[in-house]
Amino acid sequence: MKTLILLRHGKSDWSGNVPDHERPINERGRMAAVRMATWMRGEGLTPDHMLVSSATRTQETAARLRTVWGALAGEVAPTSIDALYLAEPDAILDTIRSKGQGGTLLILGHNPGLERAAVRFARGGKCPPAMPTCAAAVLRFAVRSWDDVDWGEGALVRHVTPKSLG
Repeated sequence: MKTLILLRHGKSDWSGNVPDHERPINERGRMAAVRMATWMRGEGLTPDHMLVSSATRTQETAARLRTVWGALAGEVAPTSIDALYLAEPDAILDTIRSKGQGGTLLILGHNPGLERAAVRFARGGKCPPAMPTCAAAVLRFAVRSWDDVDWGEGALVRHVTPKSLG
């Protein structure tokens, strides 16, 4: 059994005149990342491995998650993946298959590709609603290896947004 967490980055800061790839997260995004990390830790969903878009906003979100996870984060160093920046679903699947490790994998990326991937992974028509900033879709796959993950094979077990956590 493999658990996949698709997590969208925290809310972006649009106040500066910076290229999209270098855009940071704002205060709301920082608080949402902490809220989601706390929820993941409480649910036993701290990942074994993190694959993170190379964009500044995803890297900052990953850093906030790791701060909350504390000692657990030492074993969850994020791997920065250029191909996840604004990735479409097929690129996300390819990344999971080629770089996925451990029993629980977190992909930290962007919409609309992340939301589309969540919909395509979920079987039986049970797909998550929209993926606003810092939302997580948690899917379980009855496979032995990340190489075996495929569209329509995931059971959507949770869809959480920072707002839904209160």
